[in-house]
Amino acid sequence: MIKFLSSEEEKRVIDCIKEAEAATTGEIRVHLQGKVQKTAWEDALKVFDHLKMADTQDRNGVLIFIVPKDHQLVIIGDKGIHDRVMNHFWVGVRDEMLQHFRNKDFAGGLCAGVKLIGAKLHKHFPCGDADNGNELPDDISYDM
Repeated sequence: MIKFLSSEEEKRVIDCIKEAEAATTGEIRVHLQGKVQKTAWEDALKVFDHLKMADTQDRNGVLIFIVPKDHQLVIIGDKGIHDRVMNHFWVGVRDEMLQHFRNKDFAGGLCAGVKLIGAKLHKHFPCGDADNGNELPDDISYDM
């Protein structure tokens, strides 16, 4: 098994998720998987469904799905956010993350991606005056 993040790095990523979500009604999840079962895209869609990413009120959940061993990264934005940013945004986030990953800065790459996603979620889904209830957990999920 590959140890992708240390406990300190995991805490740093979770703190980035919490900070990004504080300004939006959007939700960001990170999932690490041990190996690709079918294709990375199919596996990510399955995890997206399993984590109930589409259950947010505004359909604005985003999943960052990584299979370190197979060097796979998939980012899935639910309909609410995807319809506003389209594919070019996700490609830019992926490319920014991969720059960090190439330098073995995995936590930095995840935080960079989370911050970019959080900024777009804030632009399109600001939390406003209402209570910004956390619809999904901020922890990193694992299937290693």
